[in-house]
Amino acid sequence: MKPIQYNITPAKGQALLNFQGRRLPERITLFETELIEEVRPSKNGQQKLKTDETELNKDFRNLLVHGDVLSTCAYLKSKDIKVDLVYIDPPFASGANYAKKIYLRNGNKTEFENANAIGEEVMYGDIWQKEDYLNWLYERLLAIKEVMSETASIYVHLDHHIGHYAKIILDEIFGEANFINEIIWCYHGPGSPNMKHFSRKHDNIFLYSKGEERIFNDDEVRVDSEVHVGGFNGEMNKDVSTGYSDKGKIPEDWWEFAVSSRFKVDGVKRVDYATEKPFKLLERVIKASSDKNMIVADFFGGSGVTAKVAHDLGRKFITGDVGINAIQTMRDRLVKAKADFDVLKVKDGVQLFRNPAQTQAKIFNLIDGFVSNTELELNTFWDGGIQSRKGTYVPVKFIGLDKKLTKEQVDFIIQQLISLEDNEQEEIQTDTEEWTNKIPACKIIYAYKDIDIDQKYVNKAVKAAKKTSIKVELLSLDDLLEEKADLLMGEDTAMIEMTQENDTYKVEIKQYFSPYIKNKLDDFNQKRKETAFKKQQGYKPIELSETGLEMVESIQFDTTLKDNIWTSNLNLEDKADVKSKVKGIYYTNTNKFKIKIRNIAGDELIINSDDIK
Repeated sequence: MKPIQYNITPAKGQALLNFQGRRLPERITLFETELIEEVRPSKNGQQKLKTDETELNKDFRNLLVHGDVLSTCAYLKSKDIKVDLVYIDPPFASGANYAKKIYLRNGNKTEFENANAIGEEVMYGDIWQKEDYLNWLYERLLAIKEVMSETASIYVHLDHHIGHYAKIILDEIFGEANFINEIIWCYHGPGSPNMKHFSRKHDNIFLYSKGEERIFNDDEVRVDSEVHVGGFNGEMNKDVSTGYSDKGKIPEDWWEFAVSSRFKVDGVKRVDYATEKPFKLLERVIKASSDKNMIVADFFGGSGVTAKVAHDLGRKFITGDVGINAIQTMRDRLVKAKADFDVLKVKDGVQLFRNPAQTQAKIFNLIDGFVSNTELELNTFWDGGIQSRKGTYVPVKFIGLDKKLTKEQVDFIIQQLISLEDNEQEEIQTDTEEWTNKIPACKIIYAYKDIDIDQKYVNKAVKAAKKTSIKVELLSLDDLLEEKADLLMGEDTAMIEMTQENDTYKVEIKQYFSPYIKNKLDDFNQKRKETAFKKQQGYKPIELSETGLEMVESIQFDTTLKDNIWTSNLNLEDKADVKSKVKGIYYTNTNKFKIKIRNIAGDELIINSDDIK
């Protein structure tokens, strides 16, 4: 399928925030989207439809989309799907990477402190150039607005790092007249003993409507009130001369809820996801700004709280993420909530290694001669440099796995290269013989680009900048990696045995091995060994069992074998939390199935029963 482009409606308000490299996107691209799994816990395999549903939502199926916001919105636009409420919790431009701990699933039987964690995996990177972040967010907010219904509202959850800039962008897109509230979510927690500032314990949630009409269910979110009768009209009980209103009041625009990942709140079991939000927070948002059977969307789904709460409250949901770990977390949470939904995969041509942050790190490791910006003492705009034949380095700008190279970006990169020359920084020799030695140069690496950008266009842009002393080379990520692209994805192995016992089949995982997990464990053991040596303590390495099942997080079976669409037999699903382990032995009434084994880092291995001896 050839990608299709859809026009984006321009921002409604005046463009108020200006900065170098500002982009005003006009289109979003629809890539082929594949249905990869159907989850049907309901008895008849169909969602129960309410009699008061609108025609638009009558046949709608809940969606979990593995893909970027832009791709998801393009898909919704192609299907004429409109959402009634959006809550997003995008990266905060916090300057940090967010990781999850990797636990061996060995039933919590360990001989070292901190249970069975053997390291961390980066879930997503949140380190940005401010201009890159604002362009990235602006484009996605425009796309989201495109799929909002006329009465929809949007809650954008950020914090002090970037929220004040985002507020201006939101004014541009939705119009200042449609700004409703800046909600402050405040919480308690320990601070550093050496802080020289007040403890930062609040987030900012910006609430906008798409148009003049919007949903606000005040009676659904009222709280106990101790305001005396005779106060504000409509809030008080006018029939009583003294006392307080039984009806309660609409909450203020500051909300106090405990941080879900730090405290046990709401009586809900958490899923060990770094940025998981409290259920109570999403309950208030969804109750206030949507009705039952309406579609609630969260395009940065993360741990799946929004979709889970929407389902519990009788709403329909669309959620998604770019990282496979987030998709797996959401999928498992929604299965446990007994939600019916489809899992879609955007086929955008880039194969991710778990998530964009880990993919980018692995890509740089695979590029011959690549050195990071810190080692080359380049500013943070540049990702690093590639060594030339003569030993010097060419600065590299990687556009990103979820971003498209635009003409505006080409111009901005050229200006950054000119600033290297103007500041008399180190001149960098190119590795292309026909170019003159010792002239400033850079390489632009892209996964996607506008269709009319090629090397000829870049050369014209350099000439237009009146800086013929610089050279800019355009490189496709696919061309750069060539045969190394296959190394992005490692392959695990499993030895499985199937035997018939009367009318059932016994399926036993005799052995499982993941080279990636083994390397993580080796690194972990080496660090513990070095620490023990420094402290002159004894040391015993953690070793894998003969079966290797402690490397496995979950087991699934597909016994329907419906084309290429995975339909898990939910009765056979086996997932180990951090203090348990998978059973490894399963009984099924058919010898025709597929088995999916997910390791503790999120890699999945699918084996057909025909390949089992």
